[in-house]
Amino acid sequence: MYQDIELAETVCYNTRKSRLYHKTRQGVLLHIRKGIYLPSNVNDKFVIACQAVEDGCLVYHSALEYYALHTQSFNWLYVHSTTPFRSFDYLNETYIYKPVPTLVNPIVDSANSQYQVKVTSLSQTIIDCIRRIDLAGGLEELLHALQWIDKGNLNEDDMMACLDFSPSKSTYQRAGFLLSHFNDGLGLSDGFFKHCKERIGCNVCYLSADEDCDAFDNEWKICVPKSLRKQKEYGQY
Repeated sequence: MYQDIELAETVCYNTRKSRLYHKTRQGVLLHIRKGIYLPSNVNDKFVIACQAVEDGCLVYHSALEYYALHTQSFNWLYVHSTTPFRSFDYLNETYIYKPVPTLVNPIVDSANSQYQVKVTSLSQTIIDCIRRIDLAGGLEELLHALQWIDKGNLNEDDMMACLDFSPSKSTYQRAGFLLSHFNDGLGLSDGFFKHCKERIGCNVCYLSADEDCDAFDNEWKICVPKSLRKQKEYGQY
């Protein structure tokens, strides 16, 4: 009996493999990575990122790019997945596994395709990018994004939930400093900043390891570039 089951499974596997081979030869399917095929008419990098991995979701700079809040376009995408995967290349793009601590109300968009695109909400994207400025494309890229977000487009409850999942208190310090810097345009409440201040602790942190942090902001206990500190004081960017 077990031999019969094993034989049947082998036949099914070989049949599936043969069909995939022929559809690939015919140009109906394209091989994306090991065990993953997509229809040959799918060439949207955001769709590929989400469909080629388990529960794929655009994160960090890739999410900023999806929301058109970027100045730089890279030839790689950061993808969260429920299953770790090796980076793979397809159509001149590299897809890289970069998980986030949690997903809070991600956006699922299928308006422009029969295939869904999943992306962290704008609120989560901003917190994730503040936590990992290096994965946001750098400080200047993040500052540009914050400058162009319309008032009322950030959900404070989602932002606080993402902050509370962050493994480091320094995320509260970075978030408090940066978001207060742009709050005339963002319109976040005093309650949000109170939430951050209650959780920053006593440690001093740096805004970004890649920048010259030569000034200290006592309110948020954070070392920042002197130019950015002056911009905050005068309400400029």
